[in-house]
Amino acid sequence: MYLDHWALERPPFEAQPDSRFLFETEQHQRALAALSYAACEGGEPVLLCGPAGCGKTLLLRALRRQLPRERYHVVFVPEVACSQVGLLKRVAYHLAHTLVPDTAAAMDALVRQFQLGDPREAEEPQDPNAATPTPRAMILMLDDWPADAGRDMLAELRWLLNLDLEGRRLGVLLSGTEVRPEQHWPGWLVQRLCATAVLEPLAQEEVPAYLEHRLRVATRTEAHAASPAGPGDARAPGPAAFAPAAAELIAEWSGGIPRLINRAAHLALYVAYLDLARRVEADAVQRALERLTPMSESPIGRGAAIRAAAGVCGATC
Repeated sequence: MYLDHWALERPPFEAQPDSRFLFETEQHQRALAALSYAACEGGEPVLLCGPAGCGKTLLLRALRRQLPRERYHVVFVPEVACSQVGLLKRVAYHLAHTLVPDTAAAMDALVRQFQLGDPREAEEPQDPNAATPTPRAMILMLDDWPADAGRDMLAELRWLLNLDLEGRRLGVLLSGTEVRPEQHWPGWLVQRLCATAVLEPLAQEEVPAYLEHRLRVATRTEAHAASPAGPGDARAPGPAAFAPAAAELIAEWSGGIPRLINRAAHLALYVAYLDLARRVEADAVQRALERLTPMSESPIGRGAAIRAAAGVCGATC
């Protein structure tokens, strides 16, 4: 009923990253350019950093979706910082779908996999008269890289960067929250860093366009061209929209952080649906925010501090 009321095909503000909803600002375009360079050239790592909730995982997933599958084999390793399993064992699992007992076995599995290519290449029938195909480049995405990565994890990363890939390229993309290479990384890794991309919170004036973008992606195709219901038909479903004051309140509360914007917008849509409203007004947003956190603990008033922290990250990364 919630989706029907707003003529939505899918929830527009889910927490799970979905690359279809990528909202490309100028900073997102710069970050994608840096990540794409690493994917195309390979050899040296690229770091994507910024405050939590600003869309780093979403950007990596968007790049993975954009890379031609016939040219790139992308291995996405999520939540590196949260795992107690060694880095190479995680990479071996996501690349070769193999559980290995220890780091040495992971090294053997990875070397074999890199030399043989990915499983799909081995399974595809080969035409004996066809030219030898160019091996697909290997792209390794290590999401949620910890700022305080230990000696063992760094040593395993160095091993990956030094691999002899038999002519294959290995692009390594790292994403992490508040990672400052000059403070957190050893000198050898700082020297090898190819580029750094920074994602900051959205500017307050960008939030209305962000809300509109996600609603447009989620709205049913036929609803875009549908004429709005008459003023007396309060129950008639139609494309969702946020009143300017409602969008401004969400922008202020969230500090421009997309994850918080999504939380507030998702609940505000539900509150407005319960009211059988035609659009989301500021009152519905206010009631949604009161359910999320007490106002004394909300991010209102902390937007400047969040941006200042992001600016520090951008200056030092």
